[in-house]
Amino acid sequence: MHWIRGETLGRGGFAFVSKGLIQQEEDGNTNIPSMVAVKSSKSTESKSLVKEKKLLDRFNNCPFIIRCFGDETSQEDGEELYNIFLEYASGGCLADIIIKSAGLPEPLAKNHTRSILMALSHMHALGYVHCDIKPHNILIVKQDHVQEDTAKLADLGSALNMREDEDEDDGGFRGTVLYAAPESIAKQTYVPQSDVWSLGCTVLSMLTGNNSPWKFDRSMKAADVLMKIACSDQIPEMPKKISKEAVDFLRKCFVKDPRSRCTADMLLDHPFVKAAPIAGRCSRRHHHHLASRLSHGISSLVPRCFHHHDSAAVSPV
Repeated sequence: MHWIRGETLGRGGFAFVSKGLIQQEEDGNTNIPSMVAVKSSKSTESKSLVKEKKLLDRFNNCPFIIRCFGDETSQEDGEELYNIFLEYASGGCLADIIIKSAGLPEPLAKNHTRSILMALSHMHALGYVHCDIKPHNILIVKQDHVQEDTAKLADLGSALNMREDEDEDDGGFRGTVLYAAPESIAKQTYVPQSDVWSLGCTVLSMLTGNNSPWKFDRSMKAADVLMKIACSDQIPEMPKKISKEAVDFLRKCFVKDPRSRCTADMLLDHPFVKAAPIAGRCSRRHHHHLASRLSHGISSLVPRCFHHHDSAAVSPV
């Protein structure tokens, strides 16, 4: 595959994202679009990117997760880079759209929420927890064959396989504190319902236009913030000017005990999203509720460290 690296779109802790122009050959792979997003890292620091490519390959049949078209290494400026070729999201990342628009109209928020739920349902059925659901990791893809833009889940660098990755899990914190579920902060515990809490925070951001689902006094210390999210009875504040269906949906996401929190499959039947149009199809017939459920309560202890498993966001691509 011949390609040309274009402008840089974003940088993270270990990787950067560029536009990529694919030079199509007559006998080449016509399944690859002419414009892609190229996510790259030094080959010596590519473990997380290799993992992300592997996961994207497993989820490639879900239209609500960013597609991966392959990988390769390249020699650039005297360094060997590992590159993966991703679906180009010309609409950018949801976080930028939320801030620029000061929030989204509820019908559009419903549509994006349903798309994200479909992606989570697919991941959870295969035994994975995303662990870092937030507007920055949701990309908007403009597609010629559908009228509505499609929200797609991206950045799987923090994802955890509950069935196989126990030996690879270092037990540290994954995700972003302000969007993280109480059990993820208090005990670094990750279950499918942890993604549901984070989804609730994301939906709240869509409806309010705020980049933080929580409100804190500026005088609060970091430990107080962590205690409020992880150990208090408080949940993010509900905005006044949203529908009753939206309030009920959010309250079902913001249940402190993950054992009592709804799953993604349950929420797909909620009135807030049930009537929302979707831009693609992702079969739910093979999905099932995972047998594994969190068996421990939420710890009253603040974790010793809050390391963020850094992965370069694809946004804005």
